[in-house]
Amino acid sequence: MIDTPIVEIIDPDLEELMERFFDNSRKDIKSMRTALECKDFETLTRLGHTAKGTGYGYGFKGMGKIGLALEEAAKMKDCVTSHMHIDRMELYLSTVKVKFGK
Repeated sequence: MIDTPIVEIIDPDLEELMERFFDNSRKDIKSMRTALECKDFETLTRLGHTAKGTGYGYGFKGMGKIGLALEEAAKMKDCVTSHMHIDRMELYLSTVKVKFGK
């Protein structure tokens, strides 16, 4: 359980993209779960890589770190660790607070 809210400082120029960002990220979580269920580690690696790049690109450092960890777990074909990182990503996306600033 997270006691302290995660706050990410995001460039105000990206404010209008936030709804689409979160919608797409939640869809990616579903795709990650499906890939893991099918043991499609190639797709899971790609989705982790995309989450890493998108997270860091938008300023969501926590998402970037989790995406990197998922990418590495998927490359190792580690189901348990991959599942843990997908859960972490879902929790992160549901709890992160956005503050716009530079």
